[in-house]
Amino acid sequence: MDLNDGRKVELQLKVLGSYSGTAPYNCSKTDAIITQAADCLVKSKDLGHDTLNISLLGLLATGERKYINVAREAIHQANWAKPDVKLSLGSESSAWSYGYNNLLLCEYYLLTHDDYVLPTIKTYAVTIAEGRDAAGLWGHLMADPQANRGQLHGRLFGYAVMNSSSLPLFISLMLAEKCGIKHPEVQAGIAQDYGFYSSFIGKGTLPYGVHDPKSDSFNNNGMSGMAAIAFSLHGDKEGTTFFSRMSTAASNTMELGHTGHYFNQLWTGLGADLAGPAASADFFRETRWLHTLNRNWDGNFTFDSCEGKGPEYSYRGLSDAGSHLLNYCLPRHKLIITGREADPLIRLNDKEAAETIALATMDIEHKSDEELLALMGHPMPKVRGEAAETLRGRQHKLLPSIVKMLKDGTKEQRMSAIGYFGNKCPPEQVQPMLNELAAMMRDPKENLSLRAGSAAALAGLGETGYPYYNDMLRIIVADEPDDAAGRLDEDVGRSLVTLCADPYAAGLVKDKKLFYAAALKLLDHKRASARIFGITLIAHVPLEDFYLVADKVAYIIDDKDLTYHSYHNMGPKTGAISILASLNIQGGIEAAFDALEVETGKAGFKIRMLMDVLPKYGANAQYALPKIKAVNAGKFQEKWDAMIKQIESATASRKMITLDEAKHYGQSKSPAASE
Repeated sequence: MDLNDGRKVELQLKVLGSYSGTAPYNCSKTDAIITQAADCLVKSKDLGHDTLNISLLGLLATGERKYINVAREAIHQANWAKPDVKLSLGSESSAWSYGYNNLLLCEYYLLTHDDYVLPTIKTYAVTIAEGRDAAGLWGHLMADPQANRGQLHGRLFGYAVMNSSSLPLFISLMLAEKCGIKHPEVQAGIAQDYGFYSSFIGKGTLPYGVHDPKSDSFNNNGMSGMAAIAFSLHGDKEGTTFFSRMSTAASNTMELGHTGHYFNQLWTGLGADLAGPAASADFFRETRWLHTLNRNWDGNFTFDSCEGKGPEYSYRGLSDAGSHLLNYCLPRHKLIITGREADPLIRLNDKEAAETIALATMDIEHKSDEELLALMGHPMPKVRGEAAETLRGRQHKLLPSIVKMLKDGTKEQRMSAIGYFGNKCPPEQVQPMLNELAAMMRDPKENLSLRAGSAAALAGLGETGYPYYNDMLRIIVADEPDDAAGRLDEDVGRSLVTLCADPYAAGLVKDKKLFYAAALKLLDHKRASARIFGITLIAHVPLEDFYLVADKVAYIIDDKDLTYHSYHNMGPKTGAISILASLNIQGGIEAAFDALEVETGKAGFKIRMLMDVLPKYGANAQYALPKIKAVNAGKFQEKWDAMIKQIESATASRKMITLDEAKHYGQSKSPAASE
C-alpha cells in the first residue's frame, strides 16, 4: 500500500472469505464478523458507557455465554442499572436513555432470568409510563408534573412528541410486561401507544411526531423497523406484516435520516428480518455494502457522517459496532428485538421476498397502463399512490375499470381510485364521479379513511367542490364513536381549508350555526394541526361574528391546556393572535411575547411566530419596539431586524379595542340582542 509521502507499508488482514448466498443466515463469514466485533467491544474502554448501551445489546444478541457474562458484569456495575436507581420526570430526565436502558435490561432478564434487574426494570417501566404525555408519547424528555400543575400526562418540554424516541419506549414497556411487571400505568401506556401507532397500519411509515402517515416512503430513519418490532410484541399480525415488508422495501434508503442515519442502520434490518429469512437475506444482500464500508480491520465499526457535518467515530456517543452486531446476529434470534418470538406465519417466501426487495428500485414510469392499474391495489401505500398518480397523468382507456374499482374494489383499490379522482384529475373524468365521491364521504357506515379521502378529492376541485362545503362541516360536527382520536375531523378540516381559503369572501358561511359549530370543534381538538384548520376557517372572521369564537380564540392564546398533544402549539396560537391583529384587538402583542417565557416549545418556532404576528399590528406595535429590539433572534436576526424596520415605517393606525369591547360589538349586532 502506497502512502501519500511515498512510503510503502504492508498490511496483514485476516481473510474472512465470502458471504453465503443466504447471509446473514448459514454464513461462516457472518459468524467470523460477529466474533471480531464482539471481541472488539469487550476490549473497548467504552463498553457499557455508550449513550444508549447499544454495545451491550449487541453482545447479548450473540447468544454466547462469554459475551453475555461481559454484559452481565457491565450491567451489575452500572449506576443506571442499580436496583435502587432513582429516575426523574423533570428536566434532567431522558426519554432516549430511559427507553434504551429499559429495553436492554428487559432483554437481559428475558435471556438470563437474572432477578437482580427486576426492581430496576419496574422503576424504569413505571417512570416511563408515568412520563408519557396526553397522547401517551414522549419527546426528548418526560412530561414533568411540576411543569404541568402537578398532573401526570401533561405536555412535554421542548417541542414535544418524537416517534423516534417514543417507539423504543413503547417497545420497552411491552418487554417489561413480558418480564412480569404489572402496573396500571404500564398497562395504560401500552394500550394508549398501541391505539396511536395502529392508526398508521396500511397508510404509510411513521412521521416525525404527531403528524400524518408518510405515504410516499417505505421508511423514516428506521421507524418502520421499530414499528414492526412493536407490533410483533403486541401480537398484531397485520401491523407486523405491513411494517416488516415496508422495512424490506427500504433497502435503498439506508443513508437517509434526520440528523443522520444511525437509527436507520440499527432498526431497519431488524424489522425486515421479521418478514422471514428469505426477506432478511435479500435485504442484507442489498445493504451489506453499508456494513462493509463501516467495518474496520480490527472488527470495529465506524459511522460515515451526519448530514454533511463530517466523519464521526460514532453518532453522538452511540455504539456503531453494537448497531451492526445486532444486524449480523439476526439469524441467531436470541433477543426479542432480533426475532426470537417472530411469527413464522407472516414470513415471505422466496418469490414474495424478491418482489418486495425490488420495490426499492421499481421503475413506475415505465409500467404499462394495465400494470399501473394492478398496482393500485398494492399493500404498500407508496406503490399504489405512485401508480394512481402516474396513470392519471396519461391518456388511457381504463377509466371504467377505475370507476368499478372505486365502487367494488378492496379497501386499497378504493383508496387508490379516490386518489386518482383527486387533485389534478382531468375535469371531464372527475365530473361524473362527484356524486359517488360525495355519497362515500357522507356515509357514516363507510370506512373513515375512505370518507376522509373522498373529502380530500372533492377539496382539490376548487369552486366545483363548493356545493359539498356544508357536507364537510356536518361531518365534523357529527359524533363518530369509532374515531376517538378525531382523525376524521382533522382530515376533513384540512379538506375545508384546502377547498376554500376564505369562506367568508366566497359566500360559504351561510349556515352560521353549522359553520361555527364545526370551527369550534376543530379549535377544541387535541392535535395542533386540527386546531390550525379551525383557526384557518375563521381567519377572516368579521368583527360582528367574533363573539361566537372569542372565548375559544382566547383559550388557544392562553395555551395552558395540558391535554394538547402535538409537535408544538405555535401554529394555532399564531393564527389566533393574527385574528386579534386583523380585528385590531389589544393583547396579541403581549401574548406573543409571553410565549418566550414559557419553558415548553422550541425557541425557533416562537421567534417565527413573533415575526408573523407583530407586523400585522402595523403602527400599533410601535409602542413595543423597545421590547422587540431587546430580543436576540439568533439565526433569525436578519429577518428580525427587517421586521423592526417594517414596524418603524408603518404609518396607518387604528385605535385598538379590548377583547371585551370586541365581544360586545358582535353581541349587540346579533339577532338575539335586538329581539
